[in-house]
Amino acid sequence: MPFEIEKLVDERNKIATDMRGMVSLSETEERGFTAEEQEIWDKMNSDYESIEGRISTLERANVINPEIEKIIGDSTETTEDKSEDRHAAFDALLRSNQPGLTGLSGDHRDILNVMAAEARAQSVGTDSAGGYTVPEEMASQIETAMAQFGGIANHATVLTTGGGGALSMPTCNDTANIGALLAENTEDGEEDLTFAELVLNAYKYTSKIIRVSVELMQDSAFDLNAYIAGALGERLGRATAAHYATGTGTSQPNGLMTAGTVGVTAAATGAFTLGEMRSLKHSVDPAYRANAKWVFNDTTLLALKGLSDSEGRPLWQPAIADVVPSTIDGDTYVIDQGVASAAANALTIGYGDLSKYLIRNVKGFTLVRLVERYAEFHQVGFIAFMRTDADLLDAGSNPFKTLKQAAS
Repeated sequence: MPFEIEKLVDERNKIATDMRGMVSLSETEERGFTAEEQEIWDKMNSDYESIEGRISTLERANVINPEIEKIIGDSTETTEDKSEDRHAAFDALLRSNQPGLTGLSGDHRDILNVMAAEARAQSVGTDSAGGYTVPEEMASQIETAMAQFGGIANHATVLTTGGGGALSMPTCNDTANIGALLAENTEDGEEDLTFAELVLNAYKYTSKIIRVSVELMQDSAFDLNAYIAGALGERLGRATAAHYATGTGTSQPNGLMTAGTVGVTAAATGAFTLGEMRSLKHSVDPAYRANAKWVFNDTTLLALKGLSDSEGRPLWQPAIADVVPSTIDGDTYVIDQGVASAAANALTIGYGDLSKYLIRNVKGFTLVRLVERYAEFHQVGFIAFMRTDADLLDAGSNPFKTLKQAAS
């Protein structure tokens, strides 16, 4: 860890420890904060958030580049590793401003022909104008860029399938049936199991076209793989993250907040109370609460930081290093900007077992290179496609519930 970041992390952890110590002391003495303590808490909270922002900025700058270098490697290094060969061939294709495989070396053409064959075998409707399954090295960069946009996707259960046919997940809710005493020599009754199924499809998402000048592509110092992976991944990430949060389930994924059951309806259109938060928590069956998390956006988190219990103790507790995470009323939380802010009829807060939310991805991103379309601009276009779907695996006992704001 770079020294500057390490120093900030130590400073943040000290503040978090002091904040938790204040709450612990007030709980031990069975009292709320005094006016002076509240002022100190607010100041520490402000400092904590400021340092967190600085750490996040530095981590992004200091981590991404080394990771890319690790993936790309030294261009002068020779290796027989298959993934390196595929990566080099794909890089040559990206930099080419000629249609198809024209102008590439024989070795690179052979590798890309194999990749195209794999794409046809793994995908339905590979683009006849030239679609190639993105190598794993580049795909991992695209997935990393996508992960930055959707907190829900980072905690859901992700299933990767080779094909895009309908994927059925059987469910069974037998919670209403219980055993019974049976007298001697008495005929037993029957209680059949009732099965249902959750079907995950494979909706196609597009990054839309990005254009790169031929001059930039031919600049060997320009990391074309990282640039294209980042741009395409961010676009796909924004599109899918929004649907993983609030998708309708009709011709698109069923968002977690949409699929969840309303557990509590708030009394206000633009606010919520501690009592409503706790009612939401206890509306979820205890079987799911052991692995439960809160879900909301950053604006809602800010509002929650202002909530206190009946003794005046803050509901929010800061994280300490990587050992003790930040919590709301004792539970960890997930920030997802796709979740709605407080407004009439909005689903603003969720609580439950996020592992029951299933995201189905079809293996392999497909990249199409558009050489002739922008030839008069001396540019080449790139467009990526991915196929995915998502839904809540709910057998009927509601592993995830939501808080809904009052109607206007």
